[in-house]
Amino acid sequence: MRKLTLIALAGSVLALTGMLPYTPALAGGTLTVVNRNSSRAIQQVWFANAGESDPWQEANVEEAIRPKSESTFTMSGENCLFDIKVRFSDGYEATFDNVNVCRGDRVLAD
Repeated sequence: MRKLTLIALAGSVLALTGMLPYTPALAGGTLTVVNRNSSRAIQQVWFANAGESDPWQEANVEEAIRPKSESTFTMSGENCLFDIKVRFSDGYEATFDNVNVCRGDRVLAD
């Protein structure tokens, strides 16, 4: 009984400290894009697997992300890390590398 308690405790410690690797069953999550700009809307959002040469995939932005607001997207699949690109209403684009959607990272776009 004591051995099982120690194994369970060790697993809990690893989970709390983030030392357990992400597995496909745990992959996916949410991506929140925060538009911190006071005058420009975000018209488009793209994502790609982080650090790879995958082509950008466009996220379904049903309505522009207004200035000083945010929008959340559900990400699924076997990947936690994404590169994110946003385009503002004036054409300006910004890219954010290694966004971890499994832990709920947020993109803060100005």
